[in-house]
Amino acid sequence: MSTIDIILIIPIIYGAYRGFKKGFLLEIIAIVAFILAVIGGFKLLHWGMDLLDQYFDISGQVLPYIAFVLIFIGIILLINLLGKGLKKIIDLTILGAADNIAGAVLSATKWAFGLSVILWLSATFDIGIPEEWKEGSILYPYLMPFAPAVVDFFSAIIPFAHDLFDTLKEMLQDDPSS
Repeated sequence: MSTIDIILIIPIIYGAYRGFKKGFLLEIIAIVAFILAVIGGFKLLHWGMDLLDQYFDISGQVLPYIAFVLIFIGIILLINLLGKGLKKIIDLTILGAADNIAGAVLSATKWAFGLSVILWLSATFDIGIPEEWKEGSILYPYLMPFAPAVVDFFSAIIPFAHDLFDTLKEMLQDDPSS
């Protein structure tokens, strides 16, 4: 096991542990809640800004950010609250143990994807990982191509997914001082 393997395995094990404690249902609900909160945050932004503007004297520059964050957090909390109720019901059935094991697998995969995104971005922006860390690595060869493969897969289903990464990459590479 190389240095990079140790750095990569710790968050994956942590993710698996957290996923086991939460269970598959809550892991899925957390992912769905995040996606719905982002969409809801943008869709309800003007409504939230109008509502906040009625009750608070907030600068126009920060108002959209505050409205988005409050809507985002509200949606996340509401969906997670519903999910926890469902989780309690599942734990009372025979599916409780299977839910926990599947949660560990899903969460470990989610953390592996996150680490893969970091590796992908570091390679994209030429932030090098020392070669001696990569030599003999068990995890690095599997994690490095994981996020790009997932993006390519979802690009076939949702065409804008790949364009989104390209746009993000261009934005991050622009020099703000010029």
